Amino acid sequence: MSKCMNILGASALAVAVIGALSVTPGNAAPGSSVTPRIKPFAASREQTQFDRFIVRYRDGAAAPRTQAAVVNAFQTHAQRAGVAGMKMGANGVAVGLTAQYVRKMAVGADVIKLSRKLDAAEANVLLAQLRSDPVVAYAEPDLMMQALDFNPDDTHYSTLQWHYRNVSAAVPPGAPPNSPGGINLPKAWGAAITNAGNPVPTPNGEGVVVAVLDTGYVDHGDLGANIVPGYDFISAYGQNASNPNVAGDGDGRDADAHDTGDWVDASMSSWCGGPASNSSWHGTHVAGTVAAVSNNTKGVAGVAFKAKVMPVRVLGHCGGLTSDIADAITWASGGAVPGVPDNTNPAEVINMSLGGSGTCLASSVTQLAINGALSRGSTVVVAAGNNNADASSKTPASCAGVITVGATGVDASRAFYSNYGLNVTLSAPGGGAPTNGTALDATNVIWSTLNSGTTTPVASADGGDIYAGYVGTSMASPHVAGVAALIQSTAVAAGQPVLTPALVRQVLTKTARSFPSAVTPTVPMGVGIVDANAAVLMAKGAVVADPATVLVNRTPRQITVASKNPVFNTAAGSSNLFVLNNVPVGKASINFRTYGGTSTSDVAIYVKRDSAPTTTDFDFKSDRVGTGEVVMLTSPAAGNYYVLVVNTKASADEYVLAAY
Repeated sequence: MSKCMNILGASALAVAVIGALSVTPGNAAPGSSVTPRIKPFAASREQTQFDRFIVRYRDGAAAPRTQAAVVNAFQTHAQRAGVAGMKMGANGVAVGLTAQYVRKMAVGADVIKLSRKLDAAEANVLLAQLRSDPVVAYAEPDLMMQALDFNPDDTHYSTLQWHYRNVSAAVPPGAPPNSPGGINLPKAWGAAITNAGNPVPTPNGEGVVVAVLDTGYVDHGDLGANIVPGYDFISAYGQNASNPNVAGDGDGRDADAHDTGDWVDASMSSWCGGPASNSSWHGTHVAGTVAAVSNNTKGVAGVAFKAKVMPVRVLGHCGGLTSDIADAITWASGGAVPGVPDNTNPAEVINMSLGGSGTCLASSVTQLAINGALSRGSTVVVAAGNNNADASSKTPASCAGVITVGATGVDASRAFYSNYGLNVTLSAPGGGAPTNGTALDATNVIWSTLNSGTTTPVASADGGDIYAGYVGTSMASPHVAGVAALIQSTAVAAGQPVLTPALVRQVLTKTARSFPSAVTPTVPMGVGIVDANAAVLMAKGAVVADPATVLVNRTPRQITVASKNPVFNTAAGSSNLFVLNNVPVGKASINFRTYGGTSTSDVAIYVKRDSAPTTTDFDFKSDRVGTGEVVMLTSPAAGNYYVLVVNTKASADEYVLAAY
């Protein structure tokens, strides 16, 4: 828990083509030559000092409940941990440790701020002491997360937005060759659905709200019509150098979600832990991919261009606090947050192109907030991260129940920066040169809406509206969030019920297209690349949950009925599907096994995460002689695990068991 939250987006660690098309909407001809300026990778920022902590007490426990009691208990633990004594500050003055109550979170946790910062060793000792208290359910540092970095007539769609088309789509006149890395949007946009026997066009996201938890948004002529009121969740966090003002707008939480800039100058770099940088306008770029106004003869197109974007500001200078982001997840999905007006227009989809290091444990405030959002019907889509590492060590990419998105390049190969692993649900275009190449230009980045300001935003009337190419899993995630909006709007327009988050995931994973054989990743990148058209076609009909029998941890489930009469035995070739839901992060292993049966019984088992396996499509299998099959997974990713048990011979009286 002492590690910092690493950047997951285009603003710093991901490559960005900043201001590559610095034009006002509509004044650049399609196919015009552009020479983008490349922003290089920045070093990963390591958080080494900690002065904010989150403590959640167990329900019903004899725990401190008042603010004063919480602070007193915290200070007692600090004393027992040996970190409460005097320590020399940066100004050469010795400072003692005192605790200050900040606020109550929506998930019931308390946020505490210290009078001085602890180093990593001190923070770990304090956390260990807090977690040893039997009334403490969870304790964690309040870490900083960072941004991760039909054919419409929009000016730059046909020449620059390769990521929307692929080889199966029609090429607009004068357009460059299609890319195998696109998501097949033109067919999805033009699909007709039938409601009560009458064909109607695909609604393209109409009626769906997508919350973008990011840096907020800047006014933009190609986006503004699709913005609905959001909220600024960056809490007041000091007003001086020793307590940096992350918000940058001089106030705390309020109903204005405008992005005032997340630049870092020389005066901030000491407490940001990173180099100086211009404002990224990251949230505006992400929002444009989700739902830029389309077919308006200018700019770019959005994936779900009739959906609405609800900007929720959680990232400012240096990033954003875990406690603010968790509360924002709760609010965006329609949950209550102390001191904040209720959200009367909850989002059906939440996109988080943000995150950092650290495994998302089942008891963390981020996981609890996500659990609440899923229970209220909000699908949560997150970026896998840009560290070229396993996403199991990143948050919220490793949280249970989220749709974690990896990034592919222009040829559908894994992007050189993209995180990978069993936590990745599926992939989408994030930008990058063919076959993992690192050379970037206007033809292989992700283009979307941006602002020309280097620190504070420039007004549209003064040339603020531009389009720029960014690269990162931050750019891949909103492609999937936009397709999720297409799925929901299509289902409703076709007379189907609103899909649950589990069914949205099922549609996305079942319709994803396979990676082209020539560029199939050598590491797990999910079930394939999101396919908008296939997803929309599935959403037109009734979507029913996989017919899987639920397994309960460490509880045997009978596969076949015991019978002395072979007539009643399960026939050879028959199968049964089971699912172990919501396996939490942090488990050392999962064991799937079968046993029982008769001397002539024989089974095989196939295991797959987040979708039903077949005998040819699975993550793991066991096919020994007899019924004693075993699949053991070490350090399993969070999620749902499906187990297909196939009777290779007529069998009876068999059992399946899942244990973690």
